[in-house]
Amino acid sequence: MARVSPAPRLSWRAFLWRGIAFCVVFLAGLTGLLLGVGVSERPLDGAGLGAQAYYVLGLFVLGGLDIGTPVGGPALGRFALWFAYFAAPVITASALIEAAIRLVHPLALRARTLKGHVVLGGAGRLTMVYVKKLREQGSNRTIVVVEQNARHPNLSELRDAYRAVVVPGDITHDAVLAGLALERAHRVLLLTSDDFSNLDAASKALRFAPNLEGRMVVHVSDLGFLRETKGSRVSRDCEIFNGHEFAAMRLVEDHLLGRFRDTPGQDIVVLAGFGRFGQTVLRQLQEHASSGFSHVVILDERATENVRAFEEHPGFLNDYRRSVLDGDLLDPDVWARIGGVIDAEGTEPVIVLGCGDDGTNLQAALMVRKRYPDAYAIVRSFRQSPFTEEVAREAGAHAFHLGGLIERGMPESWL
Repeated sequence: MARVSPAPRLSWRAFLWRGIAFCVVFLAGLTGLLLGVGVSERPLDGAGLGAQAYYVLGLFVLGGLDIGTPVGGPALGRFALWFAYFAAPVITASALIEAAIRLVHPLALRARTLKGHVVLGGAGRLTMVYVKKLREQGSNRTIVVVEQNARHPNLSELRDAYRAVVVPGDITHDAVLAGLALERAHRVLLLTSDDFSNLDAASKALRFAPNLEGRMVVHVSDLGFLRETKGSRVSRDCEIFNGHEFAAMRLVEDHLLGRFRDTPGQDIVVLAGFGRFGQTVLRQLQEHASSGFSHVVILDERATENVRAFEEHPGFLNDYRRSVLDGDLLDPDVWARIGGVIDAEGTEPVIVLGCGDDGTNLQAALMVRKRYPDAYAIVRSFRQSPFTEEVAREAGAHAFHLGGLIERGMPESWL
């Protein structure tokens, strides 16, 4: 399908037609005055062309100028001036009404012309990664972003840097979906942070536009939740992906497998941060590198709770030991407790600093590198940060950013 950019075409077409209408009405009014038609409330004898043009332009101001009604002159001239009297304020009013509608609903006047566009649910970090990659590929497709939070910090960048059309609203609402011209969309990606909203919106979108089957991408961060909904139409007809899984696979392949091969015996692995990303890393380790480590230390503010969830799915293997600590990544006492476990193992650890806060991960990396200079420390951030990379490199740690790994994992078919 050819790549198109319907929004700019609509804007220029509307401007052109309104410009033509303005010129026709202006010339009609000016012609009437030039033919000798006067006005009841103001003498025009001796008025030059500039003054006459000024009076005609005043007709476009709602309320007009206080010049009265056409009088005298030939019938054709009076007809032309009366036409301008009625048509000029109509043009002005139509422009104001259109502007008001666009403020209330940016797609209200362009939905009929949308075709080959990309619809994105949510304006979060995954959306930014996708939009950046799409534009870097040279695509001029219209991007429509539906975001419930009208103050989301990414909205200005989406509009200004990536020329996206931002629609305020809930992507799960029928009224919002109905205005997105889904039946003519190139692709729909549901990337909000709420798994249920993504799946619910996908189900409704398929009802609006069954032809989207196979062209809808749904992000689900909780793979256990996805497993429970297996067999639904959304699972069959949409492409489900997990950004953490993309990144965890690359992390294990690019960093950890080589480390395990290069060290004698089995390693001890410290997962500092055991949210969905940390759990996904452990799942990848169990599937692809179970012989490379003998002990896993899990640190998180909600470590015990998250471990129970992991036990439910996918579950722990029995061929390695594990220690679970609830605490803050920046708490020295917590690391002192971890130190006792590491010292008992008698080997330098592999430490993955992967909580959801990039600054906390970097601070924790500096702390553990001082305590364990020979540790293999990996620092997670979401976006590429030259500062993080520089500081981590000077401290002897390895930095990687999720956004880049997720972007690399996005197939070309999504674009």
